Amino acid sequence: MKMYCWKCEKDMKKVKDDFHGFVVDAWKCPKCDEIIYDEKSIQPILQYNKLKGVKKALTVTVGALGKSKIFRIPKIAEQLYGINKGEKFQFELESDRITIKMR
Repeated sequence: MKMYCWKCEKDMKKVKDDFHGFVVDAWKCPKCDEIIYDEKSIQPILQYNKLKGVKKALTVTVGALGKSKIFRIPKIAEQLYGINKGEKFQFELESDRITIKMR
């Protein structure tokens, strides 16, 4: 697939670029540095930013599966961080909180 710059009509190059703190696919013009972002890549980020303006954190409910406790990851987090089935997370336990990090 080719992309042409709307300003100078030159072939754009496929690059990775920072978009609101996330690295996404984009097209960049080598002449005028115009950047066009891949819509599929930025859509979850735009939704996240919209959500972030309303509330600071996503809330999840703890459930049960057999003798284990579980929680579901919201779709927006799944899309933003590319979380798939089988993904591993690290739990850091503190006296007043649990911090969850992707491995």
